[in-house]
Amino acid sequence: MRKAMSILLAAVCLFSLAGCSALQEGEYSSSHPHESGTEKDVEDAELTLEAQDYDGLYEAVSTFIARGVEHGSIRMMSYTGDMESDLAEACLNASTNTALGAYCVYFINYSINQLVSVVDANVSIIYRHEPQSAGLIPVCRGEAELEKLMTDTLIARSDSVTLKTMDGGIDQEAIAGAVESAYYSNPGAILYIPTYTLTAYPETGEERIFEMVLTYPYATSTVEQRRQSLEERAEEIVAGLPSGDIETRLLGMAAYFAENVAYDTSVNTSDAQARRYNAMTAYGALNQGRAVGEGYAMGLKVLCDLAGIECTVIRGRFNNIDHAWNLVRLSNGELYHLDLTAYDPDGAVFKNDDQQRYANYWWDATLYPWCSGPSLYGPEFDPPDTDNPGPSVPPAGWNRENDGEDENASETS
Repeated sequence: MRKAMSILLAAVCLFSLAGCSALQEGEYSSSHPHESGTEKDVEDAELTLEAQDYDGLYEAVSTFIARGVEHGSIRMMSYTGDMESDLAEACLNASTNTALGAYCVYFINYSINQLVSVVDANVSIIYRHEPQSAGLIPVCRGEAELEKLMTDTLIARSDSVTLKTMDGGIDQEAIAGAVESAYYSNPGAILYIPTYTLTAYPETGEERIFEMVLTYPYATSTVEQRRQSLEERAEEIVAGLPSGDIETRLLGMAAYFAENVAYDTSVNTSDAQARRYNAMTAYGALNQGRAVGEGYAMGLKVLCDLAGIECTVIRGRFNNIDHAWNLVRLSNGELYHLDLTAYDPDGAVFKNDDQQRYANYWWDATLYPWCSGPSLYGPEFDPPDTDNPGPSVPPAGWNRENDGEDENASETS
């Protein structure tokens, strides 16, 4: 019975620790297999603890894990309860339901020896990560810290990063959002968004450790050359802008795009690599001279950052096709929409929310600030008072995770 319970526990632990979730689209805390042979290992290898109930067993096993003990002994004297069942549960919970245990423990097993008046349990643990290394993992306590970590990771093109959350406020969705936000907020430094796998230890709970492995397109040397080329091109464009207020400089940028960037109608929804790594990037717009809507928006973001103009890339839909454009803050202190792909020097270039919705744009208003400034143009550009200014819910087919892959769209913009 005891041998069967030991084998069953080992199988359960191995199965429970194999969970991994993959998502598609700072300093890395490295970890290595546990190594034996140090003075501390010898000392801990002889560690014996006592337990009189389940709580004592759980605390003893947790102590072994925290100290990186590979072989430990638990002496059970005057034990109250089913010691074999309790020990199995304590090993399982300590190694799979806590962040430290789930992250560090690869395999745990035990055996029970009946002595004359006491019972000893021998616990054996194999580690995938050193428990001591877990103490070096950065703790993210909110979205701002998480986004900074993701920004630093992507700028440095780190191939892996590990982070810890303590209060349950960060999960897989939040990490995916932080990667996305870092990319769209820094198109001059992060030229391409990576793909990555994300493993959570444990899969649920308030306190968890997340381990990311990232894959980037192009060699680092190629990306560094393109970063430098993009920076030089942006500086050249900004230096040639007309002097004046924010509106004057933004109109100069819009004119530059109209004269020097061609809308890439050859990029369709089946050409994912061309979309993501060329036409949808600032480099594609400013250095290659061809882009779709997201590339226009990312290129304008680079220019505005350099010129000191507040600018955000916004993603949504135009005429029910995935699209991207910008929010810019003008001299009056208000935010307005600016879509370079629809630039008309004789039309309404800067639009508030009502005007933008009336032009058949849609975006998730919960993700971006309101643009409620006054109209900068005549009444002919205002939506009629009797009209619905635009949809308040996503249009049919909208799925933010598959943005740019609408099977009904012939192009992605």
